[in-house]
Order: sequence, then C-alpha cells, then structure tokens
Amino acid sequence: MYCVITTQDINRKHTCCQCTNSQKSIIYQLDYVLKLVILVASMILLLFVLSGLSTSGYVETRPYLTWNDSTNIIGYNRGWLEFKTESSDYGAQVALDLIVPYDTTAIAYAVDNINISRLALWIGEEQARITIGKQSLYWGVARVFRPLDIFNAVNYLEPGYERAGSNALLGYYSFGRLHSFRGIAVTSGNIDNTLVGARLGTNLFANDLGFTVMHQANEKRTIIGGEIAGEMFLGYWGEASFTWNDTVDYSKVTFGIDYTFPLAIYAMAEYFFDGSGEDDPNLYDYSGIASGERQTLAQQYLYLSIGLLRNPFLHPSVSSVINLTDGGLVIIPQVNYAIFDNVEIALGSNHTIGKDESEFRNITPYQGAVYVWAKVYF
Repeated sequence: MYCVITTQDINRKHTCCQCTNSQKSIIYQLDYVLKLVILVASMILLLFVLSGLSTSGYVETRPYLTWNDSTNIIGYNRGWLEFKTESSDYGAQVALDLIVPYDTTAIAYAVDNINISRLALWIGEEQARITIGKQSLYWGVARVFRPLDIFNAVNYLEPGYERAGSNALLGYYSFGRLHSFRGIAVTSGNIDNTLVGARLGTNLFANDLGFTVMHQANEKRTIIGGEIAGEMFLGYWGEASFTWNDTVDYSKVTFGIDYTFPLAIYAMAEYFFDGSGEDDPNLYDYSGIASGERQTLAQQYLYLSIGLLRNPFLHPSVSSVINLTDGGLVIIPQVNYAIFDNVEIALGSNHTIGKDESEFRNITPYQGAVYVWAKVYF
C-alpha cells in the first residue's frame, strides 16, 4: 500500500487531488472570500486595540521532481502570515497558514484551505505568564524524535518545519534563572478528552533537567518522563517517556550528541527507540501512517547529519534517517543559500535505499526526489 509522504504531509493532513470546487458558483466563492476578509479584519482590529502590532511571515514554493517507473512533479506553495503584539505584559498572536498543492487550480480551494495556526492571548511577563488559545507547544529537548512531545508530529525529513498550534491553556512560572514550572491543559473539541500535564525544570551540575507528567482521563492514559541536556566536550541530550493506558504500555527513549569540528564542520547523531513500534517489518501497519495516527512504524531509528557552517550564507549538509529494524534508509543531501537577508534557496534530494519490505520504500510510491525550493521572508 502506497501513500505519498512529503514534508507537509508529516505535519498536517490534506488531500492533494483534483478539486471539484472549480465548479462552484462565483457567488459561493465570493462568500468564502468575504468571510475570510471579515475574520482577518476582526483579528487585526483586536490586536491593534490590545497593543502595538508587529507583522511577519513568508511565502515559499516547493516543487519535487520524483522518479520510480516514471517521473512526476508534485509539490505545493505556502504562505504564512503572523501578527503579534509587542507588549511584554499582555498581548495576542495570530498566524494564518495557506498551502496550495500544484495540482489544484480552483480559487475556492485556496480560500477554503486557509488555516489558523495560531490564535492565542497571553497575560503576564515572560517569567510568569498565562497563555490561552491555539499556540505552539514544544515539549522535550531532542532534535528530531521527541518522546515527550505528543503535540507535534515527527518530521525526520525536515525537523524545523513550521507546525500548527494546539488549543491549550498554558501557565509558566520561573523560580529564578535555573528553575521553572509549566502547567498545561489541552483540549481536542471535547472537554472530557482534555489532557492535563505539568513539567518541572531545573539545573544540576551544569545539566538542564526536566520532569514531566501528563494524564488523559477518558482514554485512561498516563505519561511520565524526563529529559537532560548539557555539554562536556560534546553536546548531549536525552529524553524518555513511559506511557500507560488501558490497552498497552510502552516506552520511548531518545539520546543524541553533536560536535563542531575544526573548519566549522558540524556533526550530529540521534538514536530513537519506540516501544510501540514493530520489530518485524512484516507486521508494519501502513494504515497508521496514512491516517496520521503514527509517523514511524519500527522500533529503532538513527538520525545522522553533517554540515559545513563556515560560510553564513551557504550551508551544505547531508542527513540520513536509518531504520535499524529493517535496514532501510533515506539520504538527504541539501544546500541552503541565502541570496539576500530575506531570500533563501534550497537545493536537495531525498533518496530511499532498502529492501522491498523496508518502511521507507513503502511509504512513498517513488524511490527518490529532487527539489529546488525558494522562500521569501517579510
């Protein structure tokens, strides 16, 4: 079973097929446009009332040339627009995200596919703040595979990809430079399905430590875990979570190291163990990937990356994701070049290697892809 997985598919679910919205009437399309304008205008007005406003964002295009038995061009265009108040004691944030696949031409699709990725209000200074609404949630210290981050999907093709927010109430309090507390309540449309959690952070012997507990009553799910990050000749980090529910118990563990060699050569390695994954490729359930319930299928993975940081405008790198369970891997060579301060181009490739039953050979209908991306910030 094949399911096309590209970078944006790992973070959000949307269908890249020919849309029938082109047959809608002009009045119907204008109705969507009007609703969008009213929504955006209301948000901007709210932000202006609260405080001064800063605006940022970017537009990008991401074509992929894929090959297997034949070659095809797939990809998408993306626009990200973010408004944020400049007040430090209270404020609001709104971010609009639009992704339009190349095989969709209807205007109505673009209008209907605008998503609100951030819509949150906060009160309090940075050391004591409460935030409510759709907001960014980042748990854990790992670079690629984060056992404690149950809010964002794993993206091993591009770990820094912009993620949508989660509806949550977040409270943060700092006990000084080394100690902090974070409490959270995350809803998913049903108050009975609310997940509550807390994290206590501290520093011991120059190591940043964190202890986390989360609970979701109606699913009878409890998660506890911890994290550590520090530096002693090498940079290092580790993260683990243990999950109990009414059907199965499992653990997830990540640890990694990085080091900058002479000539500004940066290298990083991260190992990931997932107790909920399979140790036999014949037992892989690819429907979990297609539905978004899972982002990986096996038990053990290794992420490797090496790059050159000598030139601040030109960053060549080679990364690889290795499935240690079935021996398959993805090789990702890439060159990022900053033409101007706000314009960036990326040239790269994804190439899968492995046996026919390996995970990476089956989650996409192509064996490899090359791309030239362009991104403009404002």
